[in-house]
Amino acid sequence: MIYGFFGSIPGCPHNRGNHALRGNGKTLSLTFIGYLDAKRGRHVISNYKTSFSEFVPVEEIARMVVEENIRDTTILITEMQVYLNSLGVNSTDLKEFIGSVVGQSRKRNTDIHYDTQRYGDIHPRLRVQTDRAFLPRKFHRNGEACSLDRCKEDHIIYLFQHDPYLNDEVIRLNAGAFTDLYNTDEIISVPKKKPKRRKAEG
Repeated sequence: MIYGFFGSIPGCPHNRGNHALRGNGKTLSLTFIGYLDAKRGRHVISNYKTSFSEFVPVEEIARMVVEENIRDTTILITEMQVYLNSLGVNSTDLKEFIGSVVGQSRKRNTDIHYDTQRYGDIHPRLRVQTDRAFLPRKFHRNGEACSLDRCKEDHIIYLFQHDPYLNDEVIRLNAGAFTDLYNTDEIISVPKKKPKRRKAEG
């Protein structure tokens, strides 16, 4: 399965209201799903450090995926748009990576879950192959939507499913209960852009 966790999804009814775009619980939701898999005994790797997964840089994850050197694993990739942008828009490398992601998830029992700020930041080829698109929303304990990225109050994350659409949240997460799973202040390294492939001279 391929899951995407988005900060905003244009046209989604759950997107309405006074909510924060950043700091709204996407990486927490992504991490929680991976944590559930780890508790079930599944191997989990991620491009950011967690208490339960094996840390692997995103370039190495991509190499493993393209070379089909991975199976029976859950992959967590935060800030997916950063890696896709490093490959170049509509490049051969981008198409190869997305094709491999789809193939791995279908044939080698590998689940690939990612997060990104905006729905439109993800290449259409990957969006159309994403099995579930989730939109987390951050609320104060009194039920009011939180509009601050760095709000210090306690929060509940409502995880809504946009595609296929469900009206009610699928999970409610007490954000404070999972702070030990990962470092929310970790800065994800930006992959170097791959050089453009030269066309063969005729």
